[in-house]
Amino acid sequence: MSIHFEIPVSQATLNIVSRIDGFRGDWSAHHGVPTDRLGRLSEAARIQSIGASCRLSGIHVSDHEVAGVLRGESVPLRDTKAVLGYAAAIDYDLGDSPLLKTISIRKLNAITVGEGVEGSEKVEPSGWRQQHSHCETFDSEGRATGRVIPILPPRMIEEKLEDLVTWYELEMRSGERHPLPVIAAFELGMMAISPFKFGNGRTIRVLTGHLLRRTGYDYAPYASVESQMENLREVYYDAFDKAQSGIWSGSADISPWLDYYMEVLDRHRARVEAKIALEREASDMTPLQQTILETVREHGSVDAGLLLKATGANRNTLKDNVRRLVSLGVLEKTGERRTTRYRLASHHKARDASGAEG
Repeated sequence: MSIHFEIPVSQATLNIVSRIDGFRGDWSAHHGVPTDRLGRLSEAARIQSIGASCRLSGIHVSDHEVAGVLRGESVPLRDTKAVLGYAAAIDYDLGDSPLLKTISIRKLNAITVGEGVEGSEKVEPSGWRQQHSHCETFDSEGRATGRVIPILPPRMIEEKLEDLVTWYELEMRSGERHPLPVIAAFELGMMAISPFKFGNGRTIRVLTGHLLRRTGYDYAPYASVESQMENLREVYYDAFDKAQSGIWSGSADISPWLDYYMEVLDRHRARVEAKIALEREASDMTPLQQTILETVREHGSVDAGLLLKATGANRNTLKDNVRRLVSLGVLEKTGERRTTRYRLASHHKARDASGAEG
């Protein structure tokens, strides 16, 4: 094995790890949210993860469109296969072991790009990329920015990926380093290799959730890691560009990537924490108010028309309940008359370091 990463651990990283592991401990002890409510949180996060990861890959799709596709509705979307593939990849069973195999990554890519089917025995693993390529970046509208980052040539892919997976397995087995920086370094290596013809970024992003859960971060599915990556889009590109230089010669400084990745995980942790706090408040709400809250949480910002459709409530009854949630400080109103929209109130979003509504 020829791979070795120097993983610098700053005080900022140690602080983040402490917060994340503290929350993990609290979660394991008692999160206090009923199973059905957790299921709804997970489904909302799943929708947001699919939308964010697809947009980072230049696929123009809204979370609302993602939700429609997953419900089986007829949505005028060119990349339905990408949405369904990512959903299947989130649900794919990589097994309980915290370790990882190359064949699992190849199967995960096949599912992510929509070429595989659920059930590990039925998935034909993706082959290696055969063309010279580069990592292309996209803006928030899915347009190519013109910025490209070189990646590994095809002749080196299989060997380097095997080395990278072996390094990851040895690190996880030894337990000498905390798993979160190890996962960060592993995914940096995956990005620098980009072993597949299509869907490298999406495959690596969906792998994040799998690796977090397999290393004991059971709260991971209840908010979207990919949404935090999207919120830090420019930092993401800059960090990868800086950190991947010299990665195979052992001279890389991966600290920019590590700083970015740990920030993403900390924001994700804060997002789950904020959602759980809100769920505890919601336990005292009426069923209609809970449905309103779920709809706002799923879409980020909603108007009266969407709330009417989602709740099926009488217009006046809906107005009264929305006003009640605003007066309680759970929702806040923006705009006037036809432009009126509702979103989570600022004090709830303040619990989330990202400030993201999704």
